[in-house]
Amino acid sequence: MKGFEFLDSSDPSGPRICVEGYDTSLYEYDLELALIKHFSSCGEIIHIYVPRNFEEGILRRYAFIDIAGEGALEKALELSGSYVDVGGWQVFAKESPYQGEYIDPGWAAVSKKHFNSQHMVTVMGYDTSLPVIDLQIGLSKHFSSCGEVTRVTILPNVRRALIYIRGVEGAAEKALELSSGRDVGGCNITVTGVMQPRGPIKNFPTSNRASPMMKALMMKNKMKNQMKDQMTTE
Repeated sequence: MKGFEFLDSSDPSGPRICVEGYDTSLYEYDLELALIKHFSSCGEIIHIYVPRNFEEGILRRYAFIDIAGEGALEKALELSGSYVDVGGWQVFAKESPYQGEYIDPGWAAVSKKHFNSQHMVTVMGYDTSLPVIDLQIGLSKHFSSCGEVTRVTILPNVRRALIYIRGVEGAAEKALELSSGRDVGGCNITVTGVMQPRGPIKNFPTSNRASPMMKALMMKNKMKNQMKDQMTTE
């Protein structure tokens, strides 16, 4: 596929499917959530990668899903031609001829501001009995007027959720306006805090394997584990 470099043909995480049929003007995270909900019955969703058309500022017309589990590929292909509940569009799936890790060089030209202009909104008041994927979809939709929602993390132990928004001007104020009195699935959502964008990220990967924020988190956890092992052996 044009614009990609496939590093190898190995298949370490199970079969990969290529899907089409979605509106390329969708936000990337919203598409990922819709695909997770639609294909989760087929097996474990290991990874979803949605390439971008950087010149036009939209998504490319195809996305990749790595899925694991007995008969996962066959089950996923059986859903080709079905309609996605979230958005109502028809999805078409086929086995991807490309396996292993791939690199999208287009990210190398993206300004670092793209990654560090995110607000983190903390909310409570949602229905904790709902499945996580439904909460993520509902909260992403609820705060979509503030900007591009890039991630929703549910913290069940403290009954809070973190919404990361790559916002337009006034994103924080818009998020606060959505607090109290507005509902998601019949529940009042309360914004308990808004964290302003952090400092610049020096490096970010261009591969399909991890986002810059996830990469940093993985490195932090790795260092913690190394320190713990060191203390155990001393």
